[in-house]
Amino acid sequence: MTQRESTASPVALIGDIVESRTHRQRQALHDAFEAAIARANTQVPIEDPAVITVGDEFQGVYPTLGAALRASFVVRAELFPRADMRFGLGRGAVSTLDPVRGIHDGPAYWAAREAITTAEDRAQRAQTRTSRTAYLAPDEPEATVAAVRAALDCLDFMVGSMSTTSREILGGLMHGLAQHDVADRVGISPSAVSQRVRRDGIGVALEAMATLGGLP
Repeated sequence: MTQRESTASPVALIGDIVESRTHRQRQALHDAFEAAIARANTQVPIEDPAVITVGDEFQGVYPTLGAALRASFVVRAELFPRADMRFGLGRGAVSTLDPVRGIHDGPAYWAAREAITTAEDRAQRAQTRTSRTAYLAPDEPEATVAAVRAALDCLDFMVGSMSTTSREILGGLMHGLAQHDVADRVGISPSAVSQRVRRDGIGVALEAMATLGGLP
Protein backbone atom coordinates (compact mmCIF):
# COMPACT_ATOMS: atom_id res chain seq x y z
CA MET A 1 0.00 0.00 0.00
CA THR A 2 2.83 2.41 0.87
CA GLN A 3 4.51 1.85 -2.50
CA ARG A 4 1.22 2.44 -4.35
CA GLU A 5 0.64 5.73 -2.55
CA SER A 6 4.12 7.01 -3.42
CA THR A 7 3.95 6.15 -7.12
CA ALA A 8 0.28 6.72 -7.99
CA SER A 9 -0.52 9.53 -10.41
CA PRO A 10 -2.66 12.45 -9.20
CA VAL A 11 -6.40 12.51 -9.72
CA ALA A 12 -8.21 15.35 -11.47
CA LEU A 13 -11.71 16.21 -10.32
CA ILE A 14 -14.21 18.07 -12.47
CA GLY A 15 -17.65 18.89 -11.10
CA ASP A 16 -20.59 20.75 -12.55
CA ILE A 17 -24.04 21.72 -11.35
CA VAL A 18 -26.89 19.65 -12.72
CA GLU A 19 -29.38 21.73 -14.74
CA SER A 20 -27.79 24.99 -13.60
CA ARG A 21 -28.95 26.96 -16.64
CA THR A 22 -32.60 26.52 -15.72
CA HIS A 23 -32.13 27.49 -12.07
CA ARG A 24 -34.38 30.39 -11.09
CA GLN A 25 -31.90 32.10 -8.77
CA ARG A 26 -28.60 32.05 -10.62
CA GLN A 27 -26.78 34.53 -8.38
CA ALA A 28 -27.79 32.76 -5.19
CA LEU A 29 -26.75 29.46 -6.76
CA HIS A 30 -23.35 30.84 -7.70
CA ASP A 31 -22.83 32.22 -4.19
CA ALA A 32 -23.71 28.83 -2.70
CA PHE A 33 -21.38 27.14 -5.20
CA GLU A 34 -18.49 29.37 -4.15
CA ALA A 35 -19.18 28.57 -0.51
CA ALA A 36 -19.26 24.84 -1.26
CA ILE A 37 -15.88 24.96 -3.02
CA ALA A 38 -14.43 26.97 -0.14
CA ARG A 39 -15.71 24.36 2.31
CA ALA A 40 -14.13 21.57 0.26
CA ASN A 41 -10.80 23.43 0.13
CA THR A 42 -10.89 23.74 3.91
CA GLN A 43 -11.80 20.13 4.60
CA VAL A 44 -9.65 18.61 1.85
CA PRO A 45 -6.70 21.02 1.50
CA ILE A 46 -4.45 20.73 -1.57
CA GLU A 47 -1.46 22.69 -2.83
CA ASP A 48 -3.50 24.47 -5.50
CA PRO A 49 -7.05 24.93 -4.15
CA ALA A 50 -9.93 23.80 -6.32
CA VAL A 51 -11.36 26.66 -8.39
CA ILE A 52 -14.52 27.53 -10.28
CA THR A 53 -13.55 27.65 -13.94
CA VAL A 54 -16.89 28.72 -15.42
CA GLY A 55 -20.23 29.64 -13.88
CA ASP A 56 -21.31 26.10 -13.06
CA GLU A 57 -18.08 24.06 -13.11
CA PHE A 58 -15.05 23.61 -10.87
CA GLN A 59 -11.83 21.63 -11.04
CA GLY A 60 -9.01 20.53 -8.78
CA VAL A 61 -6.06 18.14 -8.64
CA TYR A 62 -5.69 15.75 -5.70
CA PRO A 63 -2.84 13.44 -4.65
CA THR A 64 -5.14 10.45 -4.20
CA LEU A 65 -8.48 9.21 -5.48
CA GLY A 66 -9.78 9.22 -1.92
CA ALA A 67 -8.98 12.91 -1.46
CA ALA A 68 -10.73 13.80 -4.72
CA LEU A 69 -13.78 11.80 -3.70
CA ARG A 70 -13.89 13.43 -0.27
CA ALA A 71 -13.91 16.83 -1.96
CA SER A 72 -16.77 15.74 -4.21
CA PHE A 73 -18.76 14.49 -1.21
CA VAL A 74 -18.32 17.82 0.58
CA VAL A 75 -19.33 19.93 -2.43
CA ARG A 76 -22.40 17.83 -3.18
CA ALA A 77 -23.59 17.85 0.43
CA GLU A 78 -22.90 21.56 0.88
CA LEU A 79 -24.86 22.56 -2.24
CA PHE A 80 -27.91 20.39 -1.51
CA PRO A 81 -30.88 21.03 -1.57
CA ARG A 82 -30.32 24.13 -3.68
CA ALA A 83 -28.87 22.02 -6.50
CA ASP A 84 -27.20 18.70 -7.26
CA MET A 85 -23.76 18.01 -8.73
CA ARG A 86 -22.16 15.55 -11.12
CA PHE A 87 -18.48 14.61 -11.06
CA GLY A 88 -15.81 13.16 -13.30
CA LEU A 89 -12.56 11.86 -11.86
CA GLY A 90 -9.51 10.89 -13.90
CA ARG A 91 -6.09 9.61 -12.90
CA GLY A 92 -2.98 10.43 -14.90
CA ALA A 93 -0.35 13.07 -15.54
CA VAL A 94 -1.26 16.73 -14.99
CA SER A 95 0.23 19.87 -16.51
CA THR A 96 -0.40 23.45 -15.36
CA LEU A 97 -1.75 25.87 -17.96
CA ASP A 98 -2.34 28.87 -15.68
CA PRO A 99 -0.59 28.77 -12.29
CA VAL A 100 -2.24 32.02 -11.20
CA ARG A 101 -5.79 30.79 -11.67
CA GLY A 102 -4.96 27.13 -11.01
CA ILE A 103 -6.00 25.86 -14.44
CA HIS A 104 -4.63 22.43 -15.30
CA ASP A 105 -4.61 20.05 -18.26
CA GLY A 106 -3.18 16.69 -19.28
CA PRO A 107 -4.27 13.02 -19.35
CA ALA A 108 -5.86 13.16 -15.90
CA TYR A 109 -8.14 16.00 -17.02
CA TRP A 110 -8.91 14.34 -20.33
CA ALA A 111 -10.00 11.25 -18.39
CA ALA A 112 -12.00 13.36 -15.92
CA ARG A 113 -13.75 15.15 -18.77
CA GLU A 114 -14.68 11.83 -20.38
CA ALA A 115 -15.82 10.53 -17.01
CA ILE A 116 -18.18 13.43 -16.31
CA THR A 117 -19.71 12.97 -19.76
CA THR A 118 -20.19 9.30 -18.90
CA ALA A 119 -21.95 10.21 -15.66
CA GLU A 120 -24.22 12.62 -17.50
CA ASP A 121 -25.07 10.07 -20.18
CA ARG A 122 -25.83 7.37 -17.59
CA ALA A 123 -28.15 9.74 -15.73
CA GLN A 124 -30.28 9.99 -18.88
CA ARG A 125 -31.14 6.28 -18.69
CA ALA A 126 -33.90 5.10 -16.35
CA GLN A 127 -31.90 2.25 -14.84
CA THR A 128 -28.97 4.53 -13.95
CA ARG A 129 -30.80 7.83 -13.42
CA THR A 130 -29.13 8.40 -10.02
CA SER A 131 -25.63 8.29 -11.53
CA ARG A 132 -23.63 11.39 -10.57
CA THR A 133 -20.02 10.21 -10.40
CA ALA A 134 -17.70 8.37 -12.79
CA TYR A 135 -14.03 7.46 -12.65
CA LEU A 136 -11.54 6.72 -15.44
CA ALA A 137 -7.91 5.67 -15.09
CA PRO A 138 -6.50 4.33 -18.37
CA ASP A 139 -3.27 3.12 -16.75
CA GLU A 140 -4.93 1.22 -13.89
CA PRO A 141 -6.17 -2.39 -14.10
CA GLU A 142 -9.65 -2.49 -15.60
CA ALA A 143 -10.94 -4.60 -12.71
CA THR A 144 -9.80 -1.98 -10.18
CA VAL A 145 -11.51 0.86 -12.04
CA ALA A 146 -14.66 -1.25 -12.48
CA ALA A 147 -14.79 -1.97 -8.74
CA VAL A 148 -14.50 1.73 -7.88
CA ARG A 149 -17.18 2.66 -10.38
CA ALA A 150 -19.52 -0.02 -9.03
CA ALA A 151 -19.06 1.33 -5.50
CA LEU A 152 -19.72 4.88 -6.70
CA ASP A 153 -22.85 3.74 -8.55
CA CYS A 154 -24.17 2.15 -5.37
CA LEU A 155 -23.37 5.23 -3.29
CA ASP A 156 -24.98 7.51 -5.85
CA PHE A 157 -28.08 5.31 -5.79
CA MET A 158 -28.30 5.44 -2.00
CA VAL A 159 -27.87 9.20 -1.84
CA GLY A 160 -30.07 9.88 -4.86
CA SER A 161 -32.89 7.76 -3.41
CA MET A 162 -32.95 9.58 -0.06
CA SER A 163 -35.61 12.12 0.84
CA THR A 164 -34.61 15.75 1.23
CA THR A 165 -34.64 15.42 5.02
CA SER A 166 -32.47 12.30 4.98
CA ARG A 167 -29.96 13.97 2.68
CA GLU A 168 -29.81 16.96 5.01
CA ILE A 169 -29.16 14.57 7.91
CA LEU A 170 -26.43 12.89 5.88
CA GLY A 171 -24.83 16.27 5.18
CA GLY A 172 -24.91 17.25 8.84
CA LEU A 173 -23.34 14.00 9.96
CA MET A 174 -20.69 14.31 7.25
CA HIS A 175 -19.72 17.65 8.76
CA GLY A 176 -19.25 16.02 12.16
CA LEU A 177 -22.43 17.24 13.86
CA ALA A 178 -23.89 15.13 16.66
CA GLN A 179 -27.28 13.56 15.98
CA HIS A 180 -29.07 15.89 18.41
CA ASP A 181 -27.55 18.91 16.63
CA VAL A 182 -28.65 17.52 13.28
CA ALA A 183 -32.13 17.04 14.72
CA ASP A 184 -32.31 20.72 15.69
CA ARG A 185 -30.99 21.69 12.27
CA VAL A 186 -33.63 19.80 10.27
CA GLY A 187 -36.49 20.23 12.76
CA ILE A 188 -37.15 16.65 13.86
CA SER A 189 -36.52 14.70 17.04
CA PRO A 190 -33.18 12.99 17.79
CA SER A 191 -34.93 9.61 17.78
CA ALA A 192 -36.28 10.34 14.28
CA VAL A 193 -32.75 11.13 13.14
CA SER A 194 -31.51 7.84 14.60
CA GLN A 195 -34.31 5.93 12.87
CA ARG A 196 -33.53 7.52 9.52
CA VAL A 197 -29.81 6.75 9.89
CA ARG A 198 -30.71 3.05 10.18
CA ARG A 199 -33.74 2.89 7.88
CA ASP A 200 -32.68 5.12 4.98
CA GLY A 201 -29.14 3.87 4.54
CA ILE A 202 -27.51 7.01 5.93
CA GLY A 203 -25.18 4.97 8.12
CA VAL A 204 -24.21 2.75 5.18
CA ALA A 205 -23.58 5.80 3.00
CA LEU A 206 -21.32 7.35 5.65
CA GLU A 207 -19.30 4.14 5.92
CA ALA A 208 -19.01 3.89 2.14
CA MET A 209 -17.80 7.49 1.96
CA ALA A 210 -15.21 6.83 4.66
CA THR A 211 -13.94 3.76 2.81
CA LEU A 212 -13.84 5.45 -0.59
CA GLY A 213 -12.24 8.52 0.98
CA GLY A 214 -9.27 6.40 2.02
CA LEU A 215 -8.43 5.07 -1.44
CA PRO A 216 -4.86 5.74 -2.66
